[in-house]
Amino acid sequence: MAYKTAALNHAPRHLWPWLALPASLTAALQRAYGHTHRVTALLMGSGRRKPTYSEQRLLHLKRGERIFWREVLLHAGNPDRPAIWAMTTIPLCGLRHGLLPLARHGSRPIGNTLFRHRRLRRSSITMEALPRFGQRAWRRRSILRRGHTEVLVEEHFLPDLPPWAGRGRR
Repeated sequence: MAYKTAALNHAPRHLWPWLALPASLTAALQRAYGHTHRVTALLMGSGRRKPTYSEQRLLHLKRGERIFWREVLLHAGNPDRPAIWAMTTIPLCGLRHGLLPLARHGSRPIGNTLFRHRRLRRSSITMEALPRFGQRAWRRRSILRRGHTEVLVEEHFLPDLPPWAGRGRR
C-alpha cells in the first residue's frame, strides 16, 4: 500500500497505524474497542448533490455529474464520543453499476462492506493534517475503484480515537 511517508512522519506516533492501515478502519476500531462494545455509525446526513471541486477532480467526474454522499460518526456505544468522522462519496452512475447497496447502510458502518467487495481496489492513501480549533486534525483519503466506477472515502481521526489494538480483518 502506498502512502505519503512525509505526512506520516509528521503525524503523532499513536496515529501512524490508523493512518497507514490499508484495510477496514471499522474492523480495526472494533478490535480496539473489544467485544464488549460494537462500532456504530451515527448517520449525520446523506443524499444526492453536486460534487465539490475536490470531489469532482478526485473522482474524474464530468461537469454536471451528481454524487451520492454519506457522512457518519463512528463510535462504540456513545455518540457523544466519536472516534472517526467519515464521508463516502459515490458518483450516481456508480450506484447504477453495482454499488447501490452502499447507499442503503443507514446506521451500519460501510467499511466492512467495502472491503468484502472483491472487485473494489484501493488507490494509495493520502494523509494530511488540517488546522482545527488551533490544533492539527489528521485525515486520510483514498479512492476505491470497481472498473470505471470510483468511490471516495475520507476519514478524520477525532480525539476519542481508542489506542491501536491491531489490524482487525482485511
